[in-house]
Amino acid sequence: MMINLGDSAKKDAVIAAGIALRAIAKDGKFVVKNGEDRSVNGSVASAVGKTLSMLIIDIRNTVDSGLKTVSELLAAVKQEDKSAEATIPINAAASGQ
Repeated sequence: MMINLGDSAKKDAVIAAGIALRAIAKDGKFVVKNGEDRSVNGSVASAVGKTLSMLIIDIRNTVDSGLKTVSELLAAVKQEDKSAEATIPINAAASGQ
């Protein structure tokens, strides 16, 4: 149940993920040292943040879609139960059968 993202959103996610992976290329740490170019660290942190935001949005949309489907199924079952109760003869309902 994947939500269809627009082409530009997919492209942005791929670019952000590529930047993040490039930055974390050496022993799971940023390649840039603490004293060096802080703008690179900021760019990488931004890319990672955007990637995580996209993932969170996609997960939320998928969960919402699944919950909507469950809600619709429960409503259909409840409606079927009401239909079954309506078809029980009055005498049978009164006698507890």
